[in-house]
Amino acid sequence: MADRRILMEAHNRGDVERKMALHESYYPKTSSLLEEHLNTFMEQLDRLGGKADGKDPMEHPRLPLILSHNEFVRRTFLMVRNRYFGY
Repeated sequence: MADRRILMEAHNRGDVERKMALHESYYPKTSSLLEEHLNTFMEQLDRLGGKADGKDPMEHPRLPLILSHNEFVRRTFLMVRNRYFGY
């Protein structure tokens, strides 16, 4: 909680150096959480996509839109993962 207050005070004062120091101190934790989120979410998208196999789009008219959206999200997450984690 103290770091939140320090960050807000640094932001309000325009103290860029202090803000960067705080961000750097949390980088390893936020980085690993982001990587975990990306991997877990893409696995979930793969499982959901598998559930759509064999479904009739006439019975499920929104399915093509949902699959298209999921593929867009997956590609976006892949780009982020490749950019920041070098996969």
